[in-house]
Amino acid sequence: MADLIVQHTWKQENADAAFATVKSIIGMAQSGKLPAGYALKSVSVVSGDHRAFCTWQAPSKHDLEQLVAQVNPPTEHVVYEVQRAF
Repeated sequence: MADLIVQHTWKQENADAAFATVKSIIGMAQSGKLPAGYALKSVSVVSGDHRAFCTWQAPSKHDLEQLVAQVNPPTEHVVYEVQRAF
């Protein structure tokens, strides 16, 4: 399993659609409906900045990139593989 962070940014006019997608993914995580091997650990929204950071565990960076592409959120996004320091 890889520890990953997805940085999402969106335009103001896409805010409602972006938050609808986030709520849907959170709902899937809470109900255990994410694909096997994927775990959404947190979602942090930067107030007033049209940006959010989602922390995941997934089989690999490539696999999470494919999942995000499949969901196709109305955002620009970058996936980072990270190592926990604390």
